[in-house]
Amino acid sequence: MPEKKISFLDHLEELRRRILYALGCVLLFSIGGYVISRPALKFILQSARIPSAYFFSPTEAFFAQIKVAVFLGIIASFPFLLLQVWLFITPALTRSERGLTIAYLGTGIFLFAVGIGFGYFILIPFGLRFLLSFGTDFLQPLMNVSKYLSFMSWCLLGSGFLFQLPLLLFFLIQLGILDLDTVIKHRAEAIVVLLVLCAVITPSGDFFTLMLIAVPMILLFELSILAARIANRKRQALQR
Repeated sequence: MPEKKISFLDHLEELRRRILYALGCVLLFSIGGYVISRPALKFILQSARIPSAYFFSPTEAFFAQIKVAVFLGIIASFPFLLLQVWLFITPALTRSERGLTIAYLGTGIFLFAVGIGFGYFILIPFGLRFLLSFGTDFLQPLMNVSKYLSFMSWCLLGSGFLFQLPLLLFFLIQLGILDLDTVIKHRAEAIVVLLVLCAVITPSGDFFTLMLIAVPMILLFELSILAARIANRKRQALQR
């Protein structure tokens, strides 16, 4: 019992240390992001074809730049955040499993970039076009800068992190933590969970925007199952 208690406390201390490193990295990059937050905010609004946004309190414009800085800080810190997750879980892995997980670090960064690109080029433009189409001659949008930045952040960061789920699934199957046959058997339940996660991430809550992000996630989920099947067949062939 004492040994287990010490081991558990050591894990908590290691987790606390990794979280502090991650927060410190985000803070550092956010400070750098604040330096370019004003031109970045201008670029964000122009890319969304919003001629001007409005703030409704004396401090809102300042906090809008803080939001942009933190957003840039999280994006720039993501490789380091992924590294901290890897460093936290590696003590529990064997040498061969560690080698397997290293290959996933680059894939995770790539999928995060793809998710950000999907949110920027597809989710936000089509989502905004759909939502703003409900305006009329007597119902015109007055874009609040804080609301729009929250919408954009949820779309981009949500897409980036959601695109990690297929990699996580493939990773758990390869390590033997999840059984491929069990995942396939409960595919319907897994898709429902994916839809719930997409609904949480979707900032507007409308069905159209939900489907924009849910359909690619379901396709990636199916691709991860296919990739796991191929990897298992190759492993079985090598063992024969």
